[in-house]
Amino acid sequence: MTWIGLLIVGLTAITVQGEVPIVTRAEWNAKPPNGTIDSMETPLPRAVIAHTAGVACADDVTCSQHMRNLQNFQMSKQKFSDIGYHYLIGGNGKVYEGRSPSQRGAFAGPNNDGSLGIAFIGNFERRAPNKEALDAAKELLEQAVKQAQLVEGYKLLGHRQVSATMSPGEALYALIQQWPNWSEDM
Repeated sequence: MTWIGLLIVGLTAITVQGEVPIVTRAEWNAKPPNGTIDSMETPLPRAVIAHTAGVACADDVTCSQHMRNLQNFQMSKQKFSDIGYHYLIGGNGKVYEGRSPSQRGAFAGPNNDGSLGIAFIGNFERRAPNKEALDAAKELLEQAVKQAQLVEGYKLLGHRQVSATMSPGEALYALIQQWPNWSEDM
């Protein structure tokens, strides 16, 4: 088989599996956790959509830098053991690995237990994330069910429903209310 044939076979396998490519912690150069993190039993009953409320990113280098900056802020200023979210989504349409879905997040106070935290990098109060980022989030949610990170009938919530916050921003909040599994109730 030629290299082109192997490439086509490889691309077909990715499409058939339908897996969202994840930028690993090693790839964005994460620091190791600086303390213990409580575990959670998966699959989880809730997915919580948030935004980081800072500046958005649109390319690999900038998004990775935002990941490192957020991790530094959350570990040094907020005194978290690691970055608080399980996954983050950049304007480049890529999903970034935060903490493991089997570790309790640090984004929703007492509602962290049982919640998969997914944050969009940027502020989405006035404008929604781009199509690439939104599509990546929807694919990530589907993949999380297939990988038993979320229960099949999980509840999709906005960050403001589980914490006293404006997150995920008005524009993004309006959009996610139209997604499958949206719930007004925790």
